[in-house]
Amino acid sequence: MVRVLHTADVHLAPDADEREAALDTVLSRADAKDVDLVAIGGDLFDSEGAAEQLRETLRELFSDRLYPILTIPGNHDADAFHSNLFFGEQFIPATETPFDHFVVDDELRVTYLPYTPQATDDLLIDLQNREPFDGTEVLLLHCSLEAPIQGGVGDEGEQRYFPITKEQLAELEFDYYLAGHYHSQHHTELSNGGTFVYPGTPASVTRKETGRRTSVVIDTDAAQDVQLQHLDSFHYDSLDLRVTPGREDTVIEEIRSQVANWDEQQVALEITVDGYTEMGERAFNDMLTDVSGDVPVENTTRTVEHILSHPLFETFQQRLEERDQLNAVEERDDYDVESFQDEIWEETLAVFADLSAEGKLT
Repeated sequence: MVRVLHTADVHLAPDADEREAALDTVLSRADAKDVDLVAIGGDLFDSEGAAEQLRETLRELFSDRLYPILTIPGNHDADAFHSNLFFGEQFIPATETPFDHFVVDDELRVTYLPYTPQATDDLLIDLQNREPFDGTEVLLLHCSLEAPIQGGVGDEGEQRYFPITKEQLAELEFDYYLAGHYHSQHHTELSNGGTFVYPGTPASVTRKETGRRTSVVIDTDAAQDVQLQHLDSFHYDSLDLRVTPGREDTVIEEIRSQVANWDEQQVALEITVDGYTEMGERAFNDMLTDVSGDVPVENTTRTVEHILSHPLFETFQQRLEERDQLNAVEERDDYDVESFQDEIWEETLAVFADLSAEGKLT
């Protein structure tokens, strides 16, 4: 049995202490899981300059571990490891090009692929023709899988680094494909039976990376051999809610529950509330402020008290409830009449509110 912990895209930087703390959390997880190897799939550093500034402070973090820490360069730190530099006793910079191998206990072999911009035909053929190995095979790489992954790649825009398809990877016949580059966790099964996985950033780098972060544990003998496990590390999160008249308490209780849940996490939060309330705007805002505590709330709700009592709106609501067309489809399994009515009601309410704001509702 071999156990590997996989992370990537830490993006260490001198002014981002939360990322170093997240890396420490990952290694503490590796200690607790008694792993045989930690694999880092590129972009350990946000830049080559960051690697130069942080190298000495990281030596203690990467020493006195009971497992090697195998790290490939990514597009952000492609040239950070090419000199004879010392990052710590257990830190192994995997820089041999076009690729090389690292064997764990004669049972598992990691073929590591330092970052390169393109998956050329020659490279893929060489990977297919690699020396045979009688055991579990892993490919460690920094790549852009064919389908964009939610959360993106930080602030790099639309440029794709080492683009590759699922079928190209499947043809290489590895058991596991441990990747870096995309910042949200994602895993998928390939046609050859192998598993491809992005662990995501261990700490959020941009506000697009919302929700608790994960690391990946590969346990070759476990029934569930690929485990994505939450980390207690810094992340962004958000809550977007819409209030409808008469249901203000539902929104308030949802915020109360989420804030209590977030209270135990290292999280930077944003709450947005829109829609319409039948109470006064100031009174509802006071309720939001009270329940959210220190969490910032963007409140764009508007009162509709005067609209609900408007004769034109009352006539519309009455006619909506009486429409024979809606009653005629109540028996259809694929049609939710109540939901449809609510949707029409909310859309119409929005129109009435806009007309009122423009002074066109008399």
